[in-house]
Amino acid sequence: MELTERSCLLSMLERRLTDLFRNDASPTNRTVTVLTGPVGSGKTTLLQTFARRACDSGARVLGASASRAERTVPLEVVRQLVRAAPLSGAGNPDIWARLGRLLDAGALTWADADDTDHEDTALATAAIGGALLELTAQGPLVIAVDDVHHADVPSLRCLDYVARRISGLPVLIILTEAPRTRPWRPDVHAELLQPTRLQRIRLPLLTAEGTFQLLAQRLGVPVARTIAEESHRISGGNPLLVQALAEDQEAAPRPADRPVVGESFREAVLSCLYRCDHLVLDAARVLAVTGEPLHGNLLPHLVDARSRAALGAIDDSTSAGLITEQGLRHPAVSQAVIDGMTAEERARLHLEAACLLHDDGAVPARIAPHLVGIDELAEPWMAQTLLDAGEQALNDGEVETALRYLRRAHRGCAGECLRARIRSALARAEWRLDPQAAIPHLVDVVTAIRAGHLGSQQAAGPIHYLLWHGEIDKAVELVNHLSEGADARSAAELLVTTAWMSTLYPGVMVDRPAPTVAARDPLTLAKVKRGIEGATLLSAVLDRGDAGAVEQAERALSTTGLDDEPNMWTAVCALIAMIYADRLDLADDWCDRLNRNPATPRYPTPSATLAALRAAVAGRLGDLPRAEKLADEALHQLSPKGWGVVIGIPLAVRVRALTFMDQLDAAAASLQVPVPPAMFETPIGLHYLQARGMHALAAGSPEAALADFQLCGQLMNRWRLDFSGLVPWRTESARALLRMGRRQQAGRLVRDELARLRPVHVRHRAAALRVLAATEDGPDRIPHLRSAVRLLRQCGDRMELAHNLADLGQAYQQVGDRRQARAASRSARLLAEECGIPMLRPGLSTARSGAAGGAGATVVVQGLTDAECSVATLAAQGHTNREIAEKLFLTVSAIEQRLTRIYRKLDVNSRSELAARLRMNRPGATVLDPPPRALDDPGHRPSGPRQR
Repeated sequence: MELTERSCLLSMLERRLTDLFRNDASPTNRTVTVLTGPVGSGKTTLLQTFARRACDSGARVLGASASRAERTVPLEVVRQLVRAAPLSGAGNPDIWARLGRLLDAGALTWADADDTDHEDTALATAAIGGALLELTAQGPLVIAVDDVHHADVPSLRCLDYVARRISGLPVLIILTEAPRTRPWRPDVHAELLQPTRLQRIRLPLLTAEGTFQLLAQRLGVPVARTIAEESHRISGGNPLLVQALAEDQEAAPRPADRPVVGESFREAVLSCLYRCDHLVLDAARVLAVTGEPLHGNLLPHLVDARSRAALGAIDDSTSAGLITEQGLRHPAVSQAVIDGMTAEERARLHLEAACLLHDDGAVPARIAPHLVGIDELAEPWMAQTLLDAGEQALNDGEVETALRYLRRAHRGCAGECLRARIRSALARAEWRLDPQAAIPHLVDVVTAIRAGHLGSQQAAGPIHYLLWHGEIDKAVELVNHLSEGADARSAAELLVTTAWMSTLYPGVMVDRPAPTVAARDPLTLAKVKRGIEGATLLSAVLDRGDAGAVEQAERALSTTGLDDEPNMWTAVCALIAMIYADRLDLADDWCDRLNRNPATPRYPTPSATLAALRAAVAGRLGDLPRAEKLADEALHQLSPKGWGVVIGIPLAVRVRALTFMDQLDAAAASLQVPVPPAMFETPIGLHYLQARGMHALAAGSPEAALADFQLCGQLMNRWRLDFSGLVPWRTESARALLRMGRRQQAGRLVRDELARLRPVHVRHRAAALRVLAATEDGPDRIPHLRSAVRLLRQCGDRMELAHNLADLGQAYQQVGDRRQARAASRSARLLAEECGIPMLRPGLSTARSGAAGGAGATVVVQGLTDAECSVATLAAQGHTNREIAEKLFLTVSAIEQRLTRIYRKLDVNSRSELAARLRMNRPGATVLDPPPRALDDPGHRPSGPRQR
């Protein structure tokens, strides 16, 4: 071990050595030098370095090392000194032989002596001590004894005899000693280490700079500078531990920017503790298991009763720097201590600590960590304590901790009622991490509710999870079962549950009377109002178009978060209310706040739900790449089965974004993801149907699109939720009808939609105005499109704004206003680039009014998108790629990509084949069927509910 921060101490010893060789040196009474320092502080290294220098200078050195295991072996230390005499040249063979005989006799004397037999032992001490003094006759002599605190008593008495008689002689006695909580034989140590003849040199632990220097010697300056600060915190400056950290760092498979704690460090920690007093080792084990500070309440009760009085002596010096006032120095030290214990030792300490804490009335959160570590929950209170601690951990957002407690409670619990409560809490905890993992627990919880083992309060969470997974029949059955004979408190809980059930499944509970609160207790009513706050916000926005609901939503978000299910659903509903109210800027801001908030839990379920809502906001703002990315992020956090019926939110956003980015094959692949049938019994299913219809419309299947949009209308009417702010199914149906050539019917539908829309639904009104414009001819289209553009700029939907501007540009061009046409078209192109739209779709009236410039009607080909039909028609007419790009406001590369896809879909290889395929020489022929696509083609229509 290097002598870092020990050079000055070595110099002090060298000065003592120099005095031995000086004839004119004045005699000193300081005949004994003691190197004192914690275990591992480098005393042995310093002693050995000095001994080598003493030998090099001509002094004879007699060395010995004491051991705890040999402290009961009489004269063992002196025997080591005598064995070293021939090697060092001290004395002669006669003295060595006589010392050997004296040691053998002395060992027998001390073996037979007791504490009162001082006369015989004193004679033996004098004889051996006198013989040792004869070794000083041949010049300077250094007697070095390492770890003198472990030396046997007879050897200590002999050293004391010599120390009292070497004043003025060229003899130097150097001892090393580690501070102890209680000396083994304090009387003997006191005689040897009398202050009047003692020079004590203290070795402190390394400073932070010393730790850096020691690491730099082993690892180099760059690595040492990176890890020195943390290494000093871990080791406390103990050189042995710092060296161990350096060894682990060298053995690491790859460079690390923080200290690597490995096997060398763990062995060094245990070595230090084993070399300290047994009390220090016992205290370290207790502190590692309990995590308490040094002067906590548990330590005195968990160590040997005979050692309790010495606990106050434990500090940096007596514990090798491993124990501080706060307990063990660092978690790495605690882990090393725990790793050094047997499973039985850990379990015993955990059990004793748990019982002590329980008897003292400690909170469950303090007792539970110990109950997890025991083999058997023998007492009834143990499983209950684990359940209470698990529920508290859940409330605090510590899901992994809660699962550890609850799983241990479930394994050791025998009572049916308590087991049912544990399974309910387990389902709640598992749901946070993976809703699919909660399903096995729900099966048992449903059975327990039917058996009467759980009440309304414990059943609320599991019923919500059943709704999440689409198990609506079981949820309704449980609510009906719990409603029978429910008291006021239970009725209040059921009222909240049924309110959420009606919100998620509006068709299920609409005709069922909700439980009533028997007692009009203000506190109970306030709790109910708080519980259904989210559902109330949604109703206020959708039913009444209440703009004040947005302010209520903000207040709700400022006081709730995503830390548990009730709060999470209130926050989710508040965000959805903002979205439905077209306050997308506000919704986006609150999503970002929740996402950045350090208090927001990063568990998969709430995190995935928030990502899905952020995707929905981004999609409505027209930021399609971000919407698609966030939807992907949400979908990857949970499995499709884990998403339950809520999978419709991210899927709908992704399908819509990909459709408008003209990635129809990718959108079709998303529609192949299996969704639970129960999703179509929820409003979430409406958004999925809307997105699926949009994809069908873009893929050239207006009939399929119309079926999805009309199914939305039927479901909304059946649920009494025919609010245009939810899903504007009339507007979407009108789009499909226009593509089918049913212009008058489309006009009636969209006018009906405009009459129903409330003032807050700005974005939906703009979309309806665009469709209305498509039902008009010539200049009549322009006022509607201009109004739509104004509204879209107000609500911030850039994607719809780009399409409206493109339609407005076409409308201006048709009436001959080229300046306005160029301005609108230029703005449309810029917005399209920002939104990630590779190609602006032609207006709904394009097929009726002809291609740009009146070159002829666009040929509609089943299986091609509207955009592809426009490109195919112009290419078949003989236009170059650059000319097509200019007409459709696109880049040349975008046209080349479209033509490649058109060739593949129509199975043609050139423009002449394309023209022949479109039958341009046959007047009136406008619709052709492409070759049938394989069933596994990405564009194959997925299954799902359809209008019959």
